[in-house]
Amino acid sequence: MTDRLGGYWLGARLGGRAHEVYDEPGVRRVLTRLSPPLDAGDRAAVEAAGRVRSLRVAALTDSLLDGATPYVVGEYVEGLSVREAVARHGPFAGDDLYRLATATATALAAVHEAGTAHGRLTPDRVLLTAEGPRVVGLGVPPRDRTPADDVRDWGELMLRAAGDSAVPDRLCVERALSELVMAARGDDPAWRPDARRLLVSLLDAPSSQQGTLLPPEPVHDPPLGARAETVYLRLDRTEQDLAPEIFLRLVGLDAAGIEGRRAAARARLVSGRTPDQTAAVDRVLAAYEEEGLLTRAGPPDLDPHPHLPDRPQVTSHDGRGDGDGQGDGPVVVAYGALLRAWPRLREWVDAERAGLPVHEELAAAARRWEGDGWREADLFRGEALDRALDWAANGRRRLTLTSVERAFLDAGLTRTRRQGRRRRTAVTALLSAALVVTLLAVVAAVRRGGAAEERLETAMARVAASRADELRPGHPVAASRLALAAWLLSPVAEARGALARAAADPAVDVFADPYAGSGSVYALSLDGGRLAALGDGVVRVYDVRSRRQVARAAAPAQSVRAMAWSPDGRTLALVGVDRSYLWDTASDAEVGPPFGRGLGPPGQQAAWFSPGGRLLFAAARQSGERWGWDLRARRAAFAGEYAVVGPDDRVALVFAGRRSQLRRLDTGARVERAWLDRMPWEYTTFAPDGERVAIAEESGVQIYGLDGVPALPARLRPSPGVPRFSPDGRLLVATDSARVRLWRIADGTLLVDRPIPPAAADRPAQAAPTADGRWLRVLAGRGTVLTLDAAHAVDTTDPARVAASLCARHGGPSPAEWARHLPELPHREVCGG
Repeated sequence: MTDRLGGYWLGARLGGRAHEVYDEPGVRRVLTRLSPPLDAGDRAAVEAAGRVRSLRVAALTDSLLDGATPYVVGEYVEGLSVREAVARHGPFAGDDLYRLATATATALAAVHEAGTAHGRLTPDRVLLTAEGPRVVGLGVPPRDRTPADDVRDWGELMLRAAGDSAVPDRLCVERALSELVMAARGDDPAWRPDARRLLVSLLDAPSSQQGTLLPPEPVHDPPLGARAETVYLRLDRTEQDLAPEIFLRLVGLDAAGIEGRRAAARARLVSGRTPDQTAAVDRVLAAYEEEGLLTRAGPPDLDPHPHLPDRPQVTSHDGRGDGDGQGDGPVVVAYGALLRAWPRLREWVDAERAGLPVHEELAAAARRWEGDGWREADLFRGEALDRALDWAANGRRRLTLTSVERAFLDAGLTRTRRQGRRRRTAVTALLSAALVVTLLAVVAAVRRGGAAEERLETAMARVAASRADELRPGHPVAASRLALAAWLLSPVAEARGALARAAADPAVDVFADPYAGSGSVYALSLDGGRLAALGDGVVRVYDVRSRRQVARAAAPAQSVRAMAWSPDGRTLALVGVDRSYLWDTASDAEVGPPFGRGLGPPGQQAAWFSPGGRLLFAAARQSGERWGWDLRARRAAFAGEYAVVGPDDRVALVFAGRRSQLRRLDTGARVERAWLDRMPWEYTTFAPDGERVAIAEESGVQIYGLDGVPALPARLRPSPGVPRFSPDGRLLVATDSARVRLWRIADGTLLVDRPIPPAAADRPAQAAPTADGRWLRVLAGRGTVLTLDAAHAVDTTDPARVAASLCARHGGPSPAEWARHLPELPHREVCGG
């Protein structure tokens, strides 16, 4: 099946001969195939297109003009086409029409000055983006099209944008544009204005008619990797554990070691699994099929082309046909580009790359053995068996063996041992001086069987250590138990390392929302003691330490975008799509009536109270929407401003570039603070004394006095995200979507630097130090709350002592945990009876 063209991995067809593609680093592009043969004029036009430099034109980034399939590659632009905008929201008019005209004339002027023509300017090739209108489709040789033809197309574009598609001869555009459009559409190309004249005329319009034209609706066109990651983050833990195995069985390597898509029957993906695991596999498949990233009907590749077939032949792993007995064909990754576009999948493949051919050989042999009735002649022996055992023990990271594959290897080992015993019996009966050499060979054969078993345990110790490290971010207790299992199996260096890392981990407890779902919304109280979880129309409150549900209420009818706890930990704010709500969690009352505003646009959204509890804020990062609400006065606060409020709501920093202010809320006094120019308001927080602020910048975290004077001799690094002071002001914690870090401010010591379960893009992690600064609770992905010991310290030099300490602290893996994480070996008691 076709996965690549040149150095690009193929995604979806965008229309015509254009395709979404991804380069080797995973950057999204548009590849357009050209019609061969190309003459000198075509090559000159492509070369000229590569010289175009304009913010209003999607740049040409690469081209291949020789060979059977010539192509050009350009920027991928996320936007809404003019045609779609008119169809959904009506014609452009007034200032918006002027802005569109100016932007497209700017694009044409840049193209023509580079020495070429666009040749295909239509409403479908002008996209409205967050940076303004952009013209796409550059680089295809215009062939008999001239700059004058582009100008006429510009005139037609203005008519379509103004809604005059039915009667093209009637100029239903703004009066000031009429003459320009009429001239651009003139029959005689010699009398049409060039693009530069169009632009100059448009720039003479009043300044109110200039500016940036934005899409009339949010543009949601995520790349393949983002789509795949969104689906992954919606899966529950069991499904996430199975996802790597599913995808790795859908990837193979060619003779050059380059990965590509492979098809697999569903039966192969669920072979040997429990009913619960089988159901989880089906849910994973369904989730990615619904998103269009997996398919069972053959890959939606390319349109018919001599070198890019529309429906490439799909072969399953064992080459026995496409079906799996279900009548729905094999499972296959829909687009080869996913292998480059999704970083998580790239990581999985890279971790298993060396062993993928070995696993493919093993899987095919095991299926053949099963299909032929378990014939002993099909079993691996010698080097093939050693190679498979070595991979199963040492090479695997994400893949686990199916029951058939495990049985196949076990049968091979049993056969080797049985043959060794037979040889030993024969040697004992016929032993003589002349057979000494033969005896030595037989002993070596017997030992190979025992050595293979010993290698399996040694390698499984390495596998257990690796899986312990993978589990540690979100499952520290399970990770500790797996590290103990690794140490028991074999005290190899990897097992010792996993044991030491488990002992050094400051995480002492973990709580997870038992009702976690893909659309759940969470909030952690400021002291870290309570978790609010909203899902399936119910909002629940848990005491994190005891794990008990302490409050419950029906959620508002409208979708809730974000939640926040009041400083006293009693009131929960729920911010909906257009209104907000308050819930007194300490009473038996239901969620209160709607008030104020909500957050309409989707994306990363947050809500928070001011430190004094009087103000409620909410913000949507992607759209820039932000508001404040005075809960006492019942009116908007800081309208149109970006404010960070200090302790007891006495003071606020208002960010407005060079016009930023320090505002005393109790007296109304205002003092300019120009030093806040270019400082990120969303990464700013007040210290408990109200006289300092911590600001996380790209170069690190610095603490400033309100006059802008730095308080730290050196920045705290690295700077991962939103900072927060401990209640006593001695510690500073910051989180991003994947890590939490805790510093002691007095000397800048980094006390904690730990990975956490990845949070969804629209659900950033939250951290809350306890009042005494000893404990730190972190809300991460899928409602997981980790409790970290900020004072944790342990001597890891003596592995035996470390193992005893972990046994006392967490115990060893239960039979169920062992079966889940180490299914290749029978359960063993790790910490004694």
